[in-house]
Parts: sequence; C-alpha cells; structure tokens
Amino acid sequence: MCAMKSYKNAFPFPVGSPSYILPVREDNLLANVNFLKDRFDLVQLLYFGRDHLEEVMSPRVIRGLGAFREESGVAYTVHLPADLGLLNRQGSRGDAVDVIERVMDATAPLGVEGYVLHLDLFDACVKTPAPGTEERAPFRDSLAAIAARLGERASLVFIENIGYDLAAFGDLVLESPFPVCMDAGHLYLNGHDADAFLRLFGARIRQVHLHGVAGGRDHRPVSELELGYVKRMMDFAGAGRVPLIVEVYNEEDLAASMEFMEALIA
Repeated sequence: MCAMKSYKNAFPFPVGSPSYILPVREDNLLANVNFLKDRFDLVQLLYFGRDHLEEVMSPRVIRGLGAFREESGVAYTVHLPADLGLLNRQGSRGDAVDVIERVMDATAPLGVEGYVLHLDLFDACVKTPAPGTEERAPFRDSLAAIAARLGERASLVFIENIGYDLAAFGDLVLESPFPVCMDAGHLYLNGHDADAFLRLFGARIRQVHLHGVAGGRDHRPVSELELGYVKRMMDFAGAGRVPLIVEVYNEEDLAASMEFMEALIA
C-alpha cells in the first residue's frame, strides 16, 4: 500500500480524491475511503451505474462511511450515476430523477456536500451545440424536471461539463437553481475556453475537477497539464475555498499529482 502523506488542510482549498484508487476486490468502496479519509479533506464517492447502487449505498456501506466521517472529519461529495440518459429523447426522464432522489435519500446521513451530475454521457447528443438549436430543449426540460422534484435540494446538484460546451447552455444553467462543477480536464481535452467558463459561471461553481490530458486521454496525472493552467485552477479554487477533486484513479497518478500541486504552493 502506498505511503502517501496526508494532504489534509495542506492547500488553501479543500482537496479531495475519487473513491476508487486502490485495486482491492472486496468492500471496494469502504477499503478505498478508509485509505483516503486521513489523507484528504474530502472524498468523491463514485456511483457508476444505476444497476449497481446497492454495492455502494447499502445500509452497511452507509454505516461504514458514516463511521469514517466521525473518525476523521472527512467530507463527502457524490458523483451520480452516469447512465441516467437525461438527454435521451426516447428514455424516461422520470426514472432518471427517481434514481437521483433515491441516491440523495440514502446518503443523507453522510451530510453530503454536493451531487455531481452528467447530463450528456451515454447520449447521442451534439458535443458543442450552438445556442438556439434543438439540443437545448432536452437540456432545459431535464433541469426543470429535476428542480421540480427536488425543490430546495436542487441546490445540492452540481451540473458538470463533459464533452459538450456547457457555456452553450449558460443561460439555462444560470436561470436554474443548480450550481456548477467545473471539470478543468474536460475543458482542456475538448479545447473549451476555461477562462470564459470562469467568467460565465464564476460564483456558481461549487467544485473543480482537475486531471491531466495526454495523447487525447484524460484522467492522467495533473503534471501532464500546462503548469500555468494548473496554477489558474488552483488560484480560482483558493480564492473562494472551492473544493478541488484530483480526478485520477490509481495511487501512482494520485501521488504524482499531489506532489506536483504541492510544489506550486511551496
């Protein structure tokens, strides 16, 4: 097991890791969080698919995660399932919202600070739709359906940019009750303007995801991004104490990313 040092309270913003770093097979989520809880301020609990939710939020798992929170003070965010199909015109938007509500209800005892939501993954939508195109209708309707069901809890759901240009939907997001998760790695990978994103969404951004990009692949060590780009993201997070998740998925990449970032604040 990696002898990674603790980065709790080491940055001018809360720093976190995804919940899958160790290559363990049984009690995967609990083993990972146990490894991360004393090293990071927060852990992003990854809920990959709607058909596997019992593996990550059964009463036993929720009790275990709650105990870790009591022991270490670690905070949690949740990455909602990516297969909800909210932009799929043939799918049932109500079923997708049911899943979101079910996850929020089950994890309520953990004091989750936010729920990150992909709207486009696994859907055949245009990646960079222009304002005024028909792609805006399912996006708008999805936001409305979630907001209507969740009420005040809608403010806990962070809309994340993936392949599409979220700025094309900026007016719809800003008119909604939903905050934003800024994935700086996705912006870099897709050639989207990060500075324009920051200007548009600004204080609406509640979480930043940071990961490297190399050879057309993302979720690489942060050190594979341009140094100035990483520094801008860290400066933004630090200015507002916005939580920053280093979104890589193994010990080696996580350790390399943390060492690189730590050197920038030395």
